[in-house]
Amino acid sequence: MMQIVRNCLVMILLFMSLPGCLKGPVSWQRVTLNQTISTHDVSFIVAGQTNISNVVETLGAPNQMLPSKDGIVTRYYFTNGKYFRADFGWGLRFLIPFLSPDLIVGGGGVGTDVFQVTYDKEWIVRDYAFAFHSQSSEFRLWPFKD
Repeated sequence: MMQIVRNCLVMILLFMSLPGCLKGPVSWQRVTLNQTISTHDVSFIVAGQTNISNVVETLGAPNQMLPSKDGIVTRYYFTNGKYFRADFGWGLRFLIPFLSPDLIVGGGGVGTDVFQVTYDKEWIVRDYAFAFHSQSSEFRLWPFKD
C-alpha cells in the first residue's frame, strides 16, 4: 500500500514539473514597460495651477522633455505588448513522437501610450492629454479588420 502511495506522489510531482519543460498548445504572453498612467493618476492636475514639481513628484521623471515656443512639453511613455500562440499539432507529438509536427498560428503586437503635459514659461501646466496607441497590441480572434 505504501509503495502505491509513493508511486502516485512521484507521478504527481512529475506531471507538475512538465509545464515548465513543455510548451502547451496555447500560450498568452504580456509585457508591460514602465508603469501605466490612468486618468485617476492625473486627476490632481489643474491647468493653470499645477506646476512641474507637483507633476514630477507624483508621476516621476518624464521620459522626454521637449522645448516649445510657449514653454516646455514633457512626455511619459508606457508600452504594452501582447502575443498569442496556438499550436494545433501539439497533440500529435504523443501519437507520432518521431515526427512532432508544428501547426502554429500566432499574433500580437506592441503599442506605446503617451501622456503629454505642456507647460508655459513659468513651468505651470497649460494642458495635458493622453495618446493611446495600445490598440495595436489587442488580441483579435478574427484576423481581418472590422
